[in-house]
Amino acid sequence: MSRHQNPPLVTMTDTSVPPPASSVYVRAATPDDVDIWRALRLDGIERHPQAFILTTDEAKSVPIERDAQSLEGGHRFLAFLGDTPVGLAGLNRLGISRARHRAEIGPLYVIPGARGKGVADGLISAIEGAADAAGIWQLELSVFCENQPAIALYERHGFAVMGKIPNAILGALGPEDDLIMVRTLTT
Repeated sequence: MSRHQNPPLVTMTDTSVPPPASSVYVRAATPDDVDIWRALRLDGIERHPQAFILTTDEAKSVPIERDAQSLEGGHRFLAFLGDTPVGLAGLNRLGISRARHRAEIGPLYVIPGARGKGVADGLISAIEGAADAAGIWQLELSVFCENQPAIALYERHGFAVMGKIPNAILGALGPEDDLIMVRTLTT
């Protein structure tokens, strides 16, 4: 495999089977993964605070039981490169019956050393599969308007910018704007 080829993507549901050492694989997170989930989320917040709603202190104060409970529903995913956890993603269905066709993506994070290897693509594919299985056909997200790599990733996966949220969060340097992006899976 050349340096420029991505390792193969494997989506695994049977976590008892070890992954190939050079493969990117994505699986649903379980409550047993709570420490991995929290560590990856905290890493993302510390490296890219503008990409997360929670601050470092807020993330650290979330009770571990609450995070474990959020991993029970099958709509949280972890990505691995070999056996190393390198990314996470969440699918958040809107809880209103008239909006049951909609869900928000977030968080989505890949550690810097695993970027450009197909990890984010694998996480989005897992999100799309879970959405389809749950009858969700509209995916939505917000992204920091200056996060060009993330915007390009989402556009590559068929998301389109639908608007802008001015002053979406108050960052260290002041108000930061987010773009609203949407993708329709089926109609």
